[in-house]
Amino acid sequence: MSETRKVRGAVVGLSQRGSLARAKPMAEGPNTTLVAVCDIIEQAARSVGEELDVPWYTDYEEMLEQGDIEMVFIATPDADHAPQSVAALESGIHVLVEKPMAISLDGVRAMLAAADRSGCKLGVDQVLRTNPRFVQAKRMADTGYLGEIFYCEADYVHNISHLIVGGWRGEERHRHTPFIGGGCHMIDLLRWCVGEVAEIFAYGSRKCIDPEDYPFPDCSVSVLKFDNGACGKFGVTYGCQRPSFRNFMLYGTEATYLSGREADRVRINDNQSDVITLDIPVQGHPYGPVIRDFAQAIIDDTEPPISGRDVANTIAVAIAGDESLASGQPVTPERFEF
Repeated sequence: MSETRKVRGAVVGLSQRGSLARAKPMAEGPNTTLVAVCDIIEQAARSVGEELDVPWYTDYEEMLEQGDIEMVFIATPDADHAPQSVAALESGIHVLVEKPMAISLDGVRAMLAAADRSGCKLGVDQVLRTNPRFVQAKRMADTGYLGEIFYCEADYVHNISHLIVGGWRGEERHRHTPFIGGGCHMIDLLRWCVGEVAEIFAYGSRKCIDPEDYPFPDCSVSVLKFDNGACGKFGVTYGCQRPSFRNFMLYGTEATYLSGREADRVRINDNQSDVITLDIPVQGHPYGPVIRDFAQAIIDDTEPPISGRDVANTIAVAIAGDESLASGQPVTPERFEF
């Protein structure tokens, strides 16, 4: 890693997960320096800008005209991701966008086209790919330690009804469906570890959140068929009465990786004595590594490790899940090459 080169970055959207959650790692990163922040809420923009001693804005377009910004981390509400990414890319600025990458395939295509035209890099903050627990799962899958993966499970269990009711996630225009909004985390991990999804068949229910507050099913479960012949199950609930957790299991012919709320384990067979407990910290959203790795791709002029063209297929699966819910039929997701 270069000791002198630092990418000049900005952050737009400061109210999600704390006003400093993304701005501070950008300011303190080994290869980044924060040069601007923006939020439509003046108090949020002002307080972060003054604390980190950088210019602050309430107008995104105005911030992009600052002149010295090389990359922008877009962490605004979901419907704004695609248009704001396109605007930055067309201004010659590299884009790291919060998940979900976009809420429609048209948005995905527009972002990819803008990145191709501009020559700028497009990365996506599918942050769980940097969580140590899932990095270990990926390593075991890739090295063959688990054998051939034939079945997988993932669940996004998170009661976010307090964020939905009265918030932007409850607005239809943002399409923060269980598949696109939160479920894209686990869909992305399944793709990352198992392979591309060939087909998805989904069911859903709306029992937990008043339909007047949330126009989508608040729970969904789906069956997945992968290109390599593996199958899987994926579920999401937004209104459950229990602590949040992200269930993730990879069933291989040689071993099974189990990641739950308490600890990660590898099962060799049905005997309790053959359980290997992995001492891996439970880290939810480590933004620093994502920012660092994206900035390094800019410095080295390489493809971002979590690229827009890769994550486009995650969004395609999520959108196909919503289409299956609506039609009651299995759906083949659109496929993007990367």
